[in-house]
Amino acid sequence: MASGPLVKIQAATAAEICAHFDLKKESRALLREGMSPQEFVTALIDNKKHIDAIDFMAHALPVREALWWGCLCMQHALEGKFSEKERVAATAAVQWVMQPSEENRAAAKGPADLAGPGSPAGALAMAAAQTGGSSAPPNAPPTPPSPFAPAKSIAMAVKIASTKAEPVKISPTQRSYVELAMQVAEGRLI
Repeated sequence: MASGPLVKIQAATAAEICAHFDLKKESRALLREGMSPQEFVTALIDNKKHIDAIDFMAHALPVREALWWGCLCMQHALEGKFSEKERVAATAAVQWVMQPSEENRAAAKGPADLAGPGSPAGALAMAAAQTGGSSAPPNAPPTPPSPFAPAKSIAMAVKIASTKAEPVKISPTQRSYVELAMQVAEGRLI
């Protein structure tokens, strides 16, 4: 569990973060008025609401930190065993984290499409690609991606990564991934 303040999370309350994604009814019941992000994610963990905690942390962290968290989870889950398409997509995601430039953002789109959204690497490269630019087809007027599109892709990547564990270990793996996100939020891992 987090031992220090979650300094990377800018929202003052958990409710501010929860407004940006669909929180399950059981988890919403844990949310109290004025509750801090740290209090809420701890309540989610304590009540074994790991999927909602993953969504919460993906939306709570700044995109760069959230994407780095996703990369750490992916590396843990796949233990370096990537297909060539996944390796290229994972590299594109990490490149954007290391240098979040427009050039690296645009370069992530192709590998994301090749690896596909069903792989952690593909979802993370897509998250990098969604940090700017246009989500419209090439001949259409530019349309910026939704501001929370990267968070949704990162959450998906972390959830997919957790399913790489043996079935009985999925829930503990999800918990460990949320705890890892809390370390990132403390500023200890980026």
